[in-house]
Amino acid sequence: MAHMPSSPAGQPLGRGRIVLTRRGLCTVLAEEGNSLVLCPIHEAPALTHRADIPLTWRDELILGLKQNAVVRAIPFLKQRQAVTPQPASLSAFTLTQLRLRTHRELQVNALESDRLPFFSGRHARNRLHATHVS
Repeated sequence: MAHMPSSPAGQPLGRGRIVLTRRGLCTVLAEEGNSLVLCPIHEAPALTHRADIPLTWRDELILGLKQNAVVRAIPFLKQRQAVTPQPASLSAFTLTQLRLRTHRELQVNALESDRLPFFSGRHARNRLHATHVS
């Protein structure tokens, strides 16, 4: 895929826009100032996760990915200047599924964190809130 120059801090990328990070391809779930909420895209992972959403054949074709690619509904924060926008976006159908699954995944993680003992390492609250995926 061809690299495009990073967008200026004020220019919105838009939900569903594909960006390239050091981790690989991701999609923008939300924008908040100079930070982006991203979800990673994985090409045909060997192991699936409950938060994996299969990409449609249209998404796979446009992104040039192998069959059985998924977007993982586990959001993380990244600075806008650390991504390279790509000339593609997820379909509206996949983006809707991603928003719903991310909201559910954040709720499940919060419930699991409340049930785990303090020494488990997952006691700290997640900094991402459901407001990012509304």
